[in-house]
Amino acid sequence: MRLVEKYGSIIIAFAFLLVVLGVVAGLKLPNALLPKIDRAQIAVVTAWPGKTAAEIEQSLISPLERQLAGLSQLKNLQTNISNGQAWTTLNFHYQADMEKIYMEVLARINQVPDWPSQVAKPRVIDFSNGAGSTLASLFLYSETEKSQEDFMHAYRAYVEPAMTDIPGITNINMDNNRLAQRVDIEFDPQKLTQFSLSIAQVTRKLQGLIDRSGDSLLLGSKEYDLHFKGQMTLDELRKLPIAVTGIRVVRLGEVATVHKRFVYDWSYSTFKGNPAIYFFLQPDKDINVLETIDLIKTTLDELNEGPLSSLDLKVVMSRDNSLPIKQALLLVYGNLLLGVLLACGFLYYFIRNLRVVFLIFVSIPVCLSLVLLGMQLGGRSLNLISLAGMALSVGLLLDASIIIVENIQRLRSTGLSLLESCRQGVLQVRAALISSTLSSIVIFVPIVLMHSEVSQLFGDLAYTISSALVASILVALFLLPALSRQLLPGQTETTGKKLSEKWTMFVTAPSRSKLQGRAWLILAIPGALFVSWWMKPELDLLPNPKENIVMVYTAFDEPLSVNAAKAQIGNVIEQRIATQKELGDHPAFNIHGSFCHPGYCLLYFYPEGTWDFPTFKKWVDTEIVQDLPDARTYVYQGTLLRLALPDARTSQLDLKGLSMPELQIAGQELLAHLIKTFPGARITEVIPMRDTVARVEFKPKADTLAFLGMSQSELNQILVTLTDGAYLGQFYADGDTLPFYLKGQTPDHLEELLQTEVMIPNQGLHPLRSLVETQLSLAPSAIYRTDREVSMSINLVPANGQPVGPFIEQVKAEVSAYLAQRPDQDLFINYRGSADQLSGFLAEFLQMFLVSLLILFLLIRIALNSWSLALAVMLSMPLAILGGMLCLKIVDYFAPQNLDIVTMIGFIILMGLVINNAILLASQYRSAMVAGQSQQQAIIQSTGYRMRAIYMSTGTSVFGMLPLMLSPGDGSEIYRGLAAVIVGGMTFSALFSLGFMSALLSLPVFNKQTQSTGDSETVNEPLLENK
Repeated sequence: MRLVEKYGSIIIAFAFLLVVLGVVAGLKLPNALLPKIDRAQIAVVTAWPGKTAAEIEQSLISPLERQLAGLSQLKNLQTNISNGQAWTTLNFHYQADMEKIYMEVLARINQVPDWPSQVAKPRVIDFSNGAGSTLASLFLYSETEKSQEDFMHAYRAYVEPAMTDIPGITNINMDNNRLAQRVDIEFDPQKLTQFSLSIAQVTRKLQGLIDRSGDSLLLGSKEYDLHFKGQMTLDELRKLPIAVTGIRVVRLGEVATVHKRFVYDWSYSTFKGNPAIYFFLQPDKDINVLETIDLIKTTLDELNEGPLSSLDLKVVMSRDNSLPIKQALLLVYGNLLLGVLLACGFLYYFIRNLRVVFLIFVSIPVCLSLVLLGMQLGGRSLNLISLAGMALSVGLLLDASIIIVENIQRLRSTGLSLLESCRQGVLQVRAALISSTLSSIVIFVPIVLMHSEVSQLFGDLAYTISSALVASILVALFLLPALSRQLLPGQTETTGKKLSEKWTMFVTAPSRSKLQGRAWLILAIPGALFVSWWMKPELDLLPNPKENIVMVYTAFDEPLSVNAAKAQIGNVIEQRIATQKELGDHPAFNIHGSFCHPGYCLLYFYPEGTWDFPTFKKWVDTEIVQDLPDARTYVYQGTLLRLALPDARTSQLDLKGLSMPELQIAGQELLAHLIKTFPGARITEVIPMRDTVARVEFKPKADTLAFLGMSQSELNQILVTLTDGAYLGQFYADGDTLPFYLKGQTPDHLEELLQTEVMIPNQGLHPLRSLVETQLSLAPSAIYRTDREVSMSINLVPANGQPVGPFIEQVKAEVSAYLAQRPDQDLFINYRGSADQLSGFLAEFLQMFLVSLLILFLLIRIALNSWSLALAVMLSMPLAILGGMLCLKIVDYFAPQNLDIVTMIGFIILMGLVINNAILLASQYRSAMVAGQSQQQAIIQSTGYRMRAIYMSTGTSVFGMLPLMLSPGDGSEIYRGLAAVIVGGMTFSALFSLGFMSALLSLPVFNKQTQSTGDSETVNEPLLENK
């Protein structure tokens, strides 16, 4: 206090400076929807165009997984192998050193033995560095007919350079329309036979068409570099001599065509019904999202008004992520401001003195400025979680100030001077305030130490609330006494609404009646715990905040080619949408787009104005996707969390232990059973659970090959060349180095291929059918492996509004019943995704909850210097838990509210907050007992002294958080449950904890005078008469 008395004016000026600096820091902080979430995940992408999934598995993936399986901190790995490509996902334990692991992955890839020379090394994607997030999705489209080459030219010449120049953009993902090309020399087999040319002869002529350099040559006094010119243009390649017949030179163009083509088929994409290519931008993890999206919009305007306009093309954002972010952030800003007004209004109702209200209100801007400065120093962002933490802190910021000011005013009413009242008012409650604030802060330590991926959501919440609590105690102990000397008048003024002595006696009545006391103790401890457990909502992983978007997912019963998906699904849907637009009989929507892949189509709508999802869903079901052939359709509303945690509601069920044909049969049966049992859920196969690819099997005729002096390897080379093409190397064409292939013309049917004659050196021409036997069969289009075992996997997404927890429990029960009826003892089931995350989080949460209780108990014991009083404070928590559960139940009647992990964290925060009132009450009770009062007198006095301050501090906290609980806007679901828990718990604590503590403290075990050791502030606290 001497410091405050001596430097009061400097403290006030410094506080004003902090407010200015806090405003500046707040304007500079980046804005985002959610905190930065680091995923301990790396993907390894392996491409081998033209090869089947089985060959890729055998030649590439099996040895690759063997190398990667020994990575440190590896939790599990999965590989999805399709024709031409494989995607291996490596999941690591949270908080693993991902930079070190990334380098280890690169090193192990280079150590894979016998990697084919014609296959590029796998591409490694580090999701821990933000590579997996999507900043913006874009379409390049035209309202007129355009070729794939037109789209590719516009993208490479204008769009790609402009996008990569934007700061914060690390990658452009074009997996939907991959631009990779290759050069094909497509020969006519009949023309080869006319010139008596073998495939091997042509191959030899085409290899090594690259520029080479030698050393140098000294001619006379001058030295010359040596350069062999082997590279040529495509036109020069067509004129390349490949043979001589008599005196005639045979050129390549006479037997083959030379052209470029795309390596991969483009997926079907449309924007507003127009053909398009789709791509999305991946950001650096530390960017300011809103600023970067504004730069993207500016760049798009420049492209559309500039070079793209002359090409009759446009590039647009299919999803503007800034809109939901801005709307959600504005909602929290509004709730924050409304909470401040409500808290101050409630404060004025009690105090009825504008000077005192202003004195307490000063805590809010100063504390929030300190929080903003701390966020800037800590590298945090303004997001829904951090802003919700600030809004939740509004009432908490006033708690310490209310206690200090109330104590000062109470001491002034006894006749003490203003200076002495300030000095004594701070000293009397300083220890209790510091211990209660410290206990509230320490409660966040277990939250920060949680190791799950989703626990990263809580980091900003813990940071902002802890910063606010630290700031509030500093303001209360230093700034408020200095301001009190300046703002409070010399004479005592009315301090507003008083609580009558009758109310004090009513609240403490349980301490004077054994029957009432026992009833209170039974109802408030075991009763509250039992009712809380009985009322608890359904378990869920994360909140499900809805977004203004309708998604339509159409899963095919059988995989389709790109052209078939376009013809049977994509075009049909677009035609129906166009018909509905002409009729004008449809819900209002601004934008729609679609994508089709071999296994599914995805359609989305952005509704306009006020809209109703059930009505929109009914229109889609009845007018757009009805009667689609061999397909299942799911219509659902998008969620905001998909922007940061796209798989938050998706679980995977893996079947293992059997051969692939047996797994396919078991998977088909289980999939059909689950779809029938859970009709509203989105249950789909990860890969087709049946052999769907028509395959021609060539079996060499060994005896014939022996007579002809031909090996199986030579025959395989001929077959590869006649079909997909034989790799020749790299060819520099039109400014780009492309893969170079020699292939035969595509036959119209199998018989034409078998009749093809091939030239065999020294043996003449032989039809292909004389060399091989053929058989038609079906093969898998994809292979899925989990932890190096072949698996069949099913994606499980609960129905709209259904929590993840009960859904997974129901699925597990159905799967267990299914397995009990099967004779296969070797088949076993594994669950991953949100199911695994939820069970892991619950186990970790229980541990953290118990650790938090232990930490709180020890801190309270240190603060009160009494084991019994510490236990009494802890026993006040069940009432608060009951209030939190009851409030959740009430909220659930008006809007769906599950017990998700964000809401669960609210109970840990609640524990750190509600004990503050009990600590103040127990501290005052202990002081009264030390001063020699009877047990009953100590209960009445401590309740009377602290009751008004408790009601005021709790009321301001509740009213400050109330807008977060009641707000109906987009994104409010993220923090609504958290706010409801704290509002309900603190309200119940304020209403009933005084009566409960009176009943508890009246027990004989507390009828002792506990002498403090070394706590001069408490022992020497003057005993004031109750008014």
